[in-house]
Amino acid sequence: MKASEIRTYLRSLDDGWVDWDDTVDTFKTGDPHADVEGIAVGWMSYMWALERAVELGCNVFIIHEGTYYDHDEEPIPGNHPPSVVELIDAKQRFIEEHGLVILRCHDLWDQYPEIGVPDAWGRHLGFEPDDEVPVETMSTPPAAFGRGDYYRVYDVGERTAREAASQIAGAVRNVGQDAVELLGEATTPVSRIAVGTGAITPFRHLFDAYDPDMVVCSDDGFTYWRDGHVAVDAGVPVVVVNHATSEVKSVELLAEHLDGAFPDVPVYHVEQGCMFELVRG
Repeated sequence: MKASEIRTYLRSLDDGWVDWDDTVDTFKTGDPHADVEGIAVGWMSYMWALERAVELGCNVFIIHEGTYYDHDEEPIPGNHPPSVVELIDAKQRFIEEHGLVILRCHDLWDQYPEIGVPDAWGRHLGFEPDDEVPVETMSTPPAAFGRGDYYRVYDVGERTAREAASQIAGAVRNVGQDAVELLGEATTPVSRIAVGTGAITPFRHLFDAYDPDMVVCSDDGFTYWRDGHVAVDAGVPVVVVNHATSEVKSVELLAEHLDGAFPDVPVYHVEQGCMFELVRG
């Protein structure tokens, strides 16, 4: 099997939400026509993750996020100071020396149903499909709601913001985040929870479009001086989690899916999780 066949397969899963003429879901380096010896799947291609892929005997690494510290075209040394360019050069040398092929699966998986990022994240938090708010029940349905979108909205039994935050914190411990941030009044009663993920789900959009009692955001999609200010003034509590925390479970499901799709090729999930450790003084 050639590496290009993996991208062809992933492309076949799209149901119209990816613009394949303008997508980051491309080969980032390596020969697309290389024979596949093994597939590693991970959220981020950290150097240690690339080394792990080589140890596992993989020459293809499928990643969700960027490899060279940019989102679109990579690498772009002109975007970075000299010390970061050195890191780019070192990573490129390692990839070339070991014949690695890097393929990104981002735009597809950010909207893929059931096991893609939004649905997998909601289930990871303990929200069931039956909890999801059907678009037809909303008085003014948002234009970007439901399938083909990055958000999910759930109606759950009423609880305090602190109780909801505690449930979320318990759910994410298994991906390395021991606590979450809660902004706003902890005793606020909440039942409608809008859940975003990654860097593309800013609080203000969820607050404006979905009339939520509480919003769940990732730290890459939340600006405290602006979004936090709005949240506090609006009286809408916010739970903030790490970007990786909100997506790594879905990447694990991607690895499982590819393992089933390509049974003759070894597929490994390079396990990753929350990018930081909480340290008390």
